[in-house]
Amino acid sequence: MAIPRDLHKLACLEPLGLQLLVARRVLPGAAPSVPRVPVVWRSEAAAPALADAPVAAEAVSTTDRAAASPSLAPSAPAKRAPTTVPAPTPKPVAAPAVAFSVVAIVAGGCLWLQPANGPEVPAEQLQLIRAMAFAHTMRRGGEREAAPPATRFDWPLHTNRQLDLGEEAAAAALTGFVRRQLRDKGCHCLVLLGAHAGQYLLQPELDTVPTVRLPDSAEMIAEPVLKRDAWLALAALES
Repeated sequence: MAIPRDLHKLACLEPLGLQLLVARRVLPGAAPSVPRVPVVWRSEAAAPALADAPVAAEAVSTTDRAAASPSLAPSAPAKRAPTTVPAPTPKPVAAPAVAFSVVAIVAGGCLWLQPANGPEVPAEQLQLIRAMAFAHTMRRGGEREAAPPATRFDWPLHTNRQLDLGEEAAAAALTGFVRRQLRDKGCHCLVLLGAHAGQYLLQPELDTVPTVRLPDSAEMIAEPVLKRDAWLALAALES
């Protein structure tokens, strides 16, 4: 038994009135043992000091043990690298949505594009476009055609804000619509009515298509003198 443990046992047995006796010499026939701490009779004043002795003996300073054995010395805490908080990724800014409508009329072998500012293009504007297309056909030696139907193109095609509704998407959609009309209806030229009729067209994709720009049909109705300029422009398209 270790000495601190013996002292602790003495401190526990004394309040019970028990005496811990140890042999001063080896008794006959007894097995040899480690010498024990002799019984020390003490006064009541010395009792607290003795009771505290095991604690003092057990509480060996970690610093003293580290000094005696460097391998027991506590290792210094590892330095942590500063945490870098990544900057928030900026969200892509969607292009502002645009809205417009165009009416396409196939007449006189040409595709006529007229901007629509309302639910319907006024009847007098459609009548003027068909009359000009008929005159253009007759001058080229063609035959009279039935009243051509008008096909409307509205942008945006949907209201899903998660998809692109900007100018680039509008230009791609309108140019695809015009190319399909030219191909499917067998048109050989493109007539743009007004300054905004071809605003969203991708011109490089229509370079091979003869194109002429005329005043808006509403402007020609308001100012009949513009019809003469429009007629001369159509005549230049044939040459």
